[in-house]
Amino acid sequence: MKEEMTLRDIADYLDHTGVQFMATIGLDGKPKVRPMQYMVMEDGKLWFCTNSRKEIYAELQANPCLELCGCKLEQDEIQTAWIRFSAEAVFEERQDIRDAIIDKSAIVNALYKDMRDNPIFKVFYLKNIDGWLTNLGNVKGLENKADFAQPVHFKF
Repeated sequence: MKEEMTLRDIADYLDHTGVQFMATIGLDGKPKVRPMQYMVMEDGKLWFCTNSRKEIYAELQANPCLELCGCKLEQDEIQTAWIRFSAEAVFEERQDIRDAIIDKSAIVNALYKDMRDNPIFKVFYLKNIDGWLTNLGNVKGLENKADFAQPVHFKF
């Protein structure tokens, strides 16, 4: 792992993991976790998408705070990197971002390719990102092992 992370490094890692898990505060006040996929990096921002008829949209409208966590198990399991960060969702009406997401994601393309301007298709970026990239071998309370990559804190 690098000693410092750029936003591009974060985007590349999220692309590598494929699916991440996003936690929000539900409308009932209880935590909700669901699979989510990072989509594109544009204008120095990490962009995601959802459907305005889904609960996550209503949850993020009521409370934009979220956490995202993801990893992809590597052959050397103990060195598997994983990422976790908190952020705030900011929804913005951006057709260029919708188009970029539709062009990148096979799932979104299958759903919206013929409805690129469908008003239920919402895009949002993350601000106030604060988190860590670490690995499964880094366990608090155990001796640091020199052969394990050390955690990297990042904030954007």
